[in-house]
Amino acid sequence: MSEIEVLGMREIEKEVSREERLITFYLNDELVGVNIKDVIKITKDIDITPVPKTKDYILGVMNLRGNIIPVVSLKKKFNLDGEDNIEHPMIVVVETELGHIGITVDKVEGAINIDPEEIQPPPMNSIGIDPEFIDGVVMIENESGKKELLTLLNIKKIFRPENL
Repeated sequence: MSEIEVLGMREIEKEVSREERLITFYLNDELVGVNIKDVIKITKDIDITPVPKTKDYILGVMNLRGNIIPVVSLKKKFNLDGEDNIEHPMIVVVETELGHIGITVDKVEGAINIDPEEIQPPPMNSIGIDPEFIDGVVMIENESGKKELLTLLNIKKIFRPENL
């Protein structure tokens, strides 16, 4: 008998390894996700110190465990409507080619697993973000049982030196 017949573990392993784990959050009313491997920390109510003469989407810097980390507004970077909550920001710190960068979000929804086979190409002008920065979209069922479109951002592409 093979291991598959006895334990069924190889089949389970294949199923688990195919899934991608994402951190999901809202930018305005749009549900967005990033690969959990790119997320370093999620924090809130941390002081952001403005830095003069930077691009308008760079809100400033924050001190995280002694490290100075730039904080970016994806809403401003992508020219989306809505303001960032600077008084009590929710910040997702991500690992990029440029080092750690904090991005402001409206609300962190949580971590989910998705099947990569369910990912579809982004529709034209998906939530107003350039498709170059989107890995795809997937329909998910939210807590209330409604279907919702989840846009998968590619943090590595967004924060390349040539895109800043």
